[in-house]
Amino acid sequence: MITTSKAFMSFILILRRIIRHASVWLALATFVGLSGCSTIKLVYNNSDDLVYWWLDSYADLQDGQKQLTRDALTELQRWHRQQQLPEYVALLKRMQAMALNDITPAQVCAVTEDMKGSFIRVLRHMEPTSAQLSSQLNADQLRSVRKRFDKTNKTWKEDWLDPNAEDRLRYRTKQATNRLEDFYGRLEKSQRETLQQWLSSSIFDPALSYAERERRQADTLQTLQRIAQEGNAPSKQEQAQSWLRGLVDRSFNSPNERYRAYNLELWSENCAGFAKLHNSTTPAQRQRMLEALRGYEQDFRTLMTQK
Repeated sequence: MITTSKAFMSFILILRRIIRHASVWLALATFVGLSGCSTIKLVYNNSDDLVYWWLDSYADLQDGQKQLTRDALTELQRWHRQQQLPEYVALLKRMQAMALNDITPAQVCAVTEDMKGSFIRVLRHMEPTSAQLSSQLNADQLRSVRKRFDKTNKTWKEDWLDPNAEDRLRYRTKQATNRLEDFYGRLEKSQRETLQQWLSSSIFDPALSYAERERRQADTLQTLQRIAQEGNAPSKQEQAQSWLRGLVDRSFNSPNERYRAYNLELWSENCAGFAKLHNSTTPAQRQRMLEALRGYEQDFRTLMTQK
């Protein structure tokens, strides 16, 4: 399932998530790196293939599952153009109105909350086909999903758990700097110091985050197995959709009380951190961000009219 902690990294990361979800809906940000407006159009227009390959890399789709998935993704892209892209355009307009001014942590958090709601609506729309496909998975395919989880976990641990605190902070700072400079241009020394202070004092806990990651994966496998055991009879589909809806709810609102409290505090911390950094930017940096937002808005408007 998707990871929420990175989603709340900052106002900028949420913007990048909007762009990436618009391109591939299913948190394929880690699969496809976007680096400009033309890339967004190219990836979005090929997103049905990209999502198909991503799903196939997990479940090793077989026989009729392949056509079912391709047909569903074609329909999803049509719906997404009509329903989701206008939401992204509206959100980008709001962000443009904020870009030239100082902002508050509450404004940053409101943008992230709206984006989360938009993504949940995508998952809700996918429930019928997701339930149908899940009911067709066999034991070998579920083992394939488990192996894929293990592979991605290995990479996650190498990036976040294995390094010492100093190396981990260096990695986080580099990531955040690159993302911020995509929109503002080169950060000044004082701004880099503000970012360093923000991240060095962060409550980010990789061990707790990894434990939640493992919980979600176990929850996902248990839910998929439960649906598969029930079979694909039409009478079972409503129950399967209900189980998938519960899985999504638990992914965004963990049953682990300690993690929920931690994630909420981390979210608030990052909203405040980004607001402080944005408020330190120069008029030229803010203008550059505004122009980038306008460019993305225009791209989304163009994509809305394409077939």
